[in-house]
Amino acid sequence: MTHPNFMRAPILSGRVLRVRTGVFGLIAATLIGTTPAAFGQSQPQPSARPAISVIRVPDENTLARLVWSTMVALDNANRTENYSVLNSLGTTAFKRRNSPAQLSNNFRDLRANRVDIGRAILSSPTYYIPPQITSQGHLRLRGGFDFRPNSIRFDLLYSLEDGGWRITAMSVVEMDANAPK
Repeated sequence: MTHPNFMRAPILSGRVLRVRTGVFGLIAATLIGTTPAAFGQSQPQPSARPAISVIRVPDENTLARLVWSTMVALDNANRTENYSVLNSLGTTAFKRRNSPAQLSNNFRDLRANRVDIGRAILSSPTYYIPPQITSQGHLRLRGGFDFRPNSIRFDLLYSLEDGGWRITAMSVVEMDANAPK
């Protein structure tokens, strides 16, 4: 059984996608199998990013820093209603697909419900699937911060761009801690 709020989470890949598969298929069914051409983008030039075979999953500290910095940026954006910094942390394609106004709209439920995403820095993220490099060369981090009674769940994609990991797509929701992972 899947939790309906998790399935309606915004996936910032240019549009909000709705999935009727299980929770574990959330991003895999919608983003991982999708090519850049499906979003109206041209294929990256061979020199645009390192070959996928040389991209490795970063160490545990780097992974946690990526998740924490994304959560803090989202929390600050929700508190100030200014999504320009969150937007600037994305890849070039992410910025083209998601204006600050679009990001504001995508995260309006978190903002309206006054979800404290910033509390995520108080604990280490738990990964529901092992961090991995997808076949498209994205770093995928799917997991949560298992607070009680409500946890914060995330599904994040990063790409190497300009010498660092940048947000490619993201989904963040608050849901009952007992909901299936």
